[in-house]
Formats: sequence, structure tokens, C-alpha cells
Amino acid sequence: MLMRPYCILVLLALTPACGVQRVAGYVEELENCSMSSSGTSETGTTGSSSSGDDTTSSDGSGETTEASSETTGTSSGTDGTDSTGDTETTESSTGEPMAECGNGVLEAFGPEPEECDDHNLDPDDGCSETCALDRRVFVSSVLYDGEAIGGLKSADARCANLADDQGWPDGLKYRAWLSDSTTDARDRFKRGRGRLVMANGLVFAASWSALLAGQLENPLQVTEKSETYDGGVWTGTRPDGTAVPGSKHCDDWTSASVLSEGTYGDASYTTGAWTDENMPGGCAADFALYCMQSL
Repeated sequence: MLMRPYCILVLLALTPACGVQRVAGYVEELENCSMSSSGTSETGTTGSSSSGDDTTSSDGSGETTEASSETTGTSSGTDGTDSTGDTETTESSTGEPMAECGNGVLEAFGPEPEECDDHNLDPDDGCSETCALDRRVFVSSVLYDGEAIGGLKSADARCANLADDQGWPDGLKYRAWLSDSTTDARDRFKRGRGRLVMANGLVFAASWSALLAGQLENPLQVTEKSETYDGGVWTGTRPDGTAVPGSKHCDDWTSASVLSEGTYGDASYTTGAWTDENMPGGCAADFALYCMQSL
């Protein structure tokens, strides 16, 4: 009877030690799990024996690493499907889902989002083989002096009205290629990957990037009515889409005073002069506007 309490005390003393070893084992397993999930591995000397599900390999330094193998319910096949028959989603090298051009579904995700998808790869129907959308551009058939433009918002409204008069959709997405003292023309558009095409079907520029790089394919001299206009165009803008420094912009396109000046381009050019003739003009002059469709 005297030995029983003593045994109990010994057991109580040993239990915490065993518990500490068990917790230490859990922490070690969690650390190994964390390292495995992050894609990194570390080598170290292990003093415990492995179970039947573990494989032990040598790394050449005399130390060993243990890798736990797990069996999943499905296995991946070589044809892009798993054993359940489900097709895997196409992904880029970064794991981001990729759009499939030509399937007739507009997929605005991935490294190169689709702007259109008309179920074919014909580049001349407004939706290119890379699912980039053509945008319409024109030079206005109506001429304005500096005051008649009425500011950037008014210029946009004039472009929108001219587009709407032709029955073109998305009239409100048209903007004037026009800068003022606080705003660059290029920042007023939501630019896409597609071509910039005139009303008669001729390509003005292969893309917005080409436009801003000065790579023009034809002069922008076609009006919304498919008529030809060769003359001055109010822009206040350099070929890279930024405002001409030092320009008064006809008092931000609200003045026709002979004392005020604005910058203009010439619609007959494919050089930088298309948007900047490099000389100011009197704001009483009647010039056209360039109008471009935004995304």
C-alpha cells in the first residue's frame, strides 16, 4: 500500500516530459508541412524512424531528408484532363487563367484580356485574330473657331453628336484629340490593342501604341461622312499625345480673340505635323477636330 502513491508521483512526473516531447514533435511536423507548402526544402539530421509511408533520400552531404507522400483521389492525365474526366482550365505560366480567342465568349481576364470575340479569327471584320477591337476615328466635317469648341467636354460632345448622326453605336465613347492647359489628349482615352480605322475602312494606325510612336499608315483626312478634308485641325497636342508646352490653347478652347493662340495640325500629313504644325494659329481661325472612339 505504501508503494502505490510513490508510483503515482513517478507517473505524474514523467507525464509532462512525455507531453513536451509530443508537442515538440507536432511543432516539427508543422514546420516541415509549412516548408513543403511554400515550395522550399531544408536538410537536417533526423533521429526518429520513418513510417512505412515515408521515403528517405540522401542529399550527398551525409544528411537525409524525409518526404511524405500522399495519395490523392484523382490523377492528372497527359491530355489536360484528370481521372474524373473534367477538363482543366488553361493557365499561363504564372497560374493566371488565359482567355481563349475564337471561342465566341468574351473573356476579359488573363495577361491579355479580350476586347471582343466574334467566334472567328478574321482580322478585317472589326475584331482581330487576337480578339482586339477596332476603334473608329475621323476628322470632323464641321469647322470651329477656338471659342466655338467650348472646352474639352464640349469638344467631346461635338464628336459624339457627329458619330451619332451617322448611326454609329457607342456615340458617347467618342472623344476629341485635344489637350488643354491641364490635360493631355492621350490621358482622355481608354486605349485598347486594336486598330484605329477611318470611316472608309482605311487604317490610320495599327494600334494606340503605334499612334503614340508616330507610326501612321494613312493620313487622318476622312470625315465621319467618308468625305476628304485637307486642312487645319485644332489639337494643342504633340505626336506623343501630350499637351504642347507653353500653348495658350485658345484660353482652354473658350476664346476666338485675335490676341489668343492655339496649336493645330494638318490632316494631310502622316508625320508629326498631323497633330502639331509647330506653330501657333490665331483662335479666330475655323479648323476641324480629330475624333476618336475610346474603349
